Amino acid sequence: MKKLFVFVLVTSIVFTMQAQHVFNKGSIMFNAGVGGPNNFGYIPTLNFSGEVGVIPTGDIGLVSFGGMVEFQFAHYSYGYLSNNENFARFYFGPRAAWHVHAFDSDVFDAYAGVGAGIIINGESENIRSSTEVHPDIFAGGRWMFAQKMGLFAEVGYTGLSFLKFGVTFGL
Repeated sequence: MKKLFVFVLVTSIVFTMQAQHVFNKGSIMFNAGVGGPNNFGYIPTLNFSGEVGVIPTGDIGLVSFGGMVEFQFAHYSYGYLSNNENFARFYFGPRAAWHVHAFDSDVFDAYAGVGAGIIINGESENIRSSTEVHPDIFAGGRWMFAQKMGLFAEVGYTGLSFLKFGVTFGL
Protein backbone atom coordinates (compact mmCIF):
# COMPACT_ATOMS: atom_id res chain seq x y z
CA MET A 1 0.00 0.00 0.00
CA LYS A 2 2.84 2.36 0.82
CA LYS A 3 4.45 1.75 -2.59
CA LEU A 4 1.14 2.42 -4.33
CA PHE A 5 0.75 5.70 -2.46
CA VAL A 6 4.29 6.82 -3.39
CA PHE A 7 3.68 5.83 -7.03
CA VAL A 8 0.40 7.79 -7.20
CA LEU A 9 2.00 10.80 -5.51
CA VAL A 10 5.00 10.88 -7.85
CA THR A 11 2.81 10.34 -10.92
CA SER A 12 0.44 13.14 -9.96
CA ILE A 13 3.34 15.52 -9.33
CA VAL A 14 4.94 14.69 -12.68
CA PHE A 15 1.71 15.16 -14.64
CA THR A 16 0.57 18.33 -12.85
CA MET A 17 3.96 19.99 -12.85
CA GLN A 18 4.40 22.62 -15.55
CA ALA A 19 7.69 24.02 -16.72
CA GLN A 20 8.24 27.64 -15.84
CA HIS A 21 8.94 29.96 -18.71
CA VAL A 22 12.20 31.87 -18.90
CA PHE A 23 10.41 35.23 -19.04
CA ASN A 24 7.31 35.84 -16.87
CA LYS A 25 5.35 38.80 -15.52
CA GLY A 26 7.71 40.82 -13.33
CA SER A 27 10.84 39.26 -14.82
CA ILE A 28 13.70 41.69 -15.45
CA MET A 29 16.32 40.75 -18.04
CA PHE A 30 19.40 42.53 -19.38
CA ASN A 31 21.39 41.83 -22.55
CA ALA A 32 24.96 42.89 -23.34
CA GLY A 33 26.42 42.04 -26.70
CA VAL A 34 28.01 42.90 -29.99
CA GLY A 35 26.32 43.46 -33.32
CA GLY A 36 26.96 43.54 -37.01
CA PRO A 37 26.76 43.95 -39.93
CA ASN A 38 25.08 47.28 -40.52
CA ASN A 39 24.45 49.95 -43.13
CA PHE A 40 28.01 51.22 -43.00
CA GLY A 41 29.70 47.81 -42.77
CA TYR A 42 31.67 48.58 -39.63
CA ILE A 43 31.53 45.92 -36.98
CA PRO A 44 31.17 45.36 -34.14
CA THR A 45 28.68 47.55 -32.40
CA LEU A 46 28.29 47.37 -28.63
CA ASN A 47 24.72 47.07 -27.41
CA PHE A 48 22.92 46.95 -24.09
CA SER A 49 19.21 46.36 -23.57
CA GLY A 50 16.85 45.68 -20.73
CA GLU A 51 13.21 44.73 -20.37
CA VAL A 52 10.57 43.89 -17.81
CA GLY A 53 7.65 41.48 -18.28
CA VAL A 54 4.41 43.44 -17.88
CA ILE A 55 1.29 42.12 -19.66
CA PRO A 56 0.45 38.40 -19.76
CA THR A 57 -1.45 37.36 -22.91
CA GLY A 58 -2.94 34.16 -21.57
CA ASP A 59 -1.20 30.86 -22.14
CA ILE A 60 0.41 32.03 -25.37
CA GLY A 61 2.77 34.77 -24.26
CA LEU A 62 3.77 37.90 -22.43
CA VAL A 63 4.40 41.50 -23.48
CA SER A 64 7.52 43.25 -22.18
CA PHE A 65 8.69 46.84 -22.27
CA GLY A 66 12.24 48.11 -22.13
CA GLY A 67 14.93 49.98 -23.97
CA MET A 68 18.17 49.63 -25.88
CA VAL A 69 21.37 51.62 -26.33
CA GLU A 70 24.00 50.87 -28.96
CA PHE A 71 27.36 52.41 -29.83
CA GLN A 72 29.61 52.14 -32.86
CA PHE A 73 33.02 53.66 -33.51
CA ALA A 74 35.13 53.35 -36.64
CA HIS A 75 38.32 54.86 -37.97
CA TYR A 76 38.86 54.92 -41.69
CA SER A 77 41.05 56.61 -44.24
CA TYR A 78 40.65 57.37 -47.91
CA GLY A 79 43.26 55.52 -49.96
CA TYR A 80 43.82 58.32 -52.43
CA LEU A 81 43.88 61.07 -49.79
CA SER A 82 45.82 61.43 -46.61
CA ASN A 83 42.59 62.16 -44.76
CA ASN A 84 41.63 60.01 -41.76
CA GLU A 85 38.22 60.27 -40.16
CA ASN A 86 36.61 58.98 -37.00
CA PHE A 87 32.98 57.98 -37.26
CA ALA A 88 30.86 57.50 -34.13
CA ARG A 89 27.19 56.55 -33.95
CA PHE A 90 24.96 56.26 -30.91
CA TYR A 91 21.44 54.81 -30.71
CA PHE A 92 18.94 54.85 -27.85
CA GLY A 93 15.23 54.19 -27.62
CA PRO A 94 12.32 52.26 -26.11
CA ARG A 95 11.04 48.93 -27.37
CA ALA A 96 8.33 46.35 -26.69
CA ALA A 97 8.43 42.60 -27.29
CA TRP A 98 6.03 39.68 -27.23
CA HIS A 99 7.50 36.53 -25.66
CA VAL A 100 6.04 33.28 -26.99
CA HIS A 101 4.79 30.89 -24.30
CA ALA A 102 3.19 28.44 -26.74
CA PHE A 103 5.69 25.78 -25.68
CA ASP A 104 6.79 24.97 -22.14
CA SER A 105 10.50 25.52 -21.65
CA ASP A 106 12.52 26.70 -18.71
CA VAL A 107 15.65 27.29 -20.81
CA PHE A 108 14.46 28.85 -24.12
CA ASP A 109 12.70 32.18 -24.70
CA ALA A 110 11.56 33.25 -28.19
CA TYR A 111 10.35 36.81 -28.80
CA ALA A 112 9.64 39.44 -31.44
CA GLY A 113 9.05 43.14 -31.09
CA VAL A 114 9.04 46.72 -32.28
CA GLY A 115 10.51 49.99 -31.10
CA ALA A 116 11.72 53.39 -32.13
CA GLY A 117 14.83 55.31 -31.28
CA ILE A 118 17.13 58.14 -32.10
CA ILE A 119 20.42 57.70 -33.95
CA ILE A 120 23.07 60.35 -33.43
CA ASN A 121 25.67 60.30 -36.22
CA GLY A 122 28.90 62.18 -35.79
CA GLU A 123 32.30 62.55 -37.38
CA SER A 124 35.53 63.95 -36.03
CA GLU A 125 35.15 67.24 -37.85
CA ASN A 126 31.34 67.51 -37.36
CA ILE A 127 30.92 68.06 -41.07
CA ARG A 128 28.28 65.38 -41.57
CA SER A 129 26.82 65.06 -38.09
CA SER A 130 23.10 64.33 -37.92
CA THR A 131 20.27 63.04 -35.76
CA GLU A 132 17.50 60.82 -37.07
CA VAL A 133 14.50 58.85 -35.80
CA HIS A 134 14.83 55.14 -36.48
CA PRO A 135 12.06 52.46 -36.37
CA ASP A 136 12.92 48.98 -35.09
CA ILE A 137 11.53 45.53 -35.78
CA PHE A 138 13.26 42.42 -34.44
CA ALA A 139 13.01 38.74 -33.52
CA GLY A 140 15.24 36.95 -31.07
CA GLY A 141 15.76 34.26 -28.53
CA ARG A 142 17.48 33.40 -25.28
CA TRP A 143 19.04 30.18 -24.07
CA MET A 144 19.52 30.11 -20.32
CA PHE A 145 22.37 27.79 -19.29
CA ALA A 146 21.97 28.82 -15.64
CA GLN A 147 18.97 30.11 -13.70
CA LYS A 148 19.86 33.79 -14.20
CA MET A 149 22.51 33.65 -16.97
CA GLY A 150 22.39 32.77 -20.65
CA LEU A 151 23.03 33.74 -24.25
CA PHE A 152 20.87 35.79 -26.61
CA ALA A 153 20.66 36.48 -30.35
CA GLU A 154 18.50 38.97 -32.26
CA VAL A 155 18.00 39.66 -35.94
CA GLY A 156 16.11 42.49 -37.60
CA TYR A 157 16.11 46.13 -38.52
CA THR A 158 17.24 47.47 -35.16
CA GLY A 159 19.48 50.20 -33.84
CA LEU A 160 22.82 50.17 -35.61
CA SER A 161 23.18 46.50 -36.58
CA PHE A 162 21.11 43.76 -38.22
CA LEU A 163 22.36 40.93 -35.98
CA LYS A 164 23.13 40.99 -32.26
CA PHE A 165 24.43 38.30 -29.93
CA GLY A 166 25.86 38.18 -26.44
CA VAL A 167 25.11 37.37 -22.82
CA THR A 168 21.84 37.81 -20.99
CA PHE A 169 21.21 37.89 -17.28
CA GLY A 170 18.17 38.27 -15.06
CA LEU A 171 17.43 39.76 -11.69
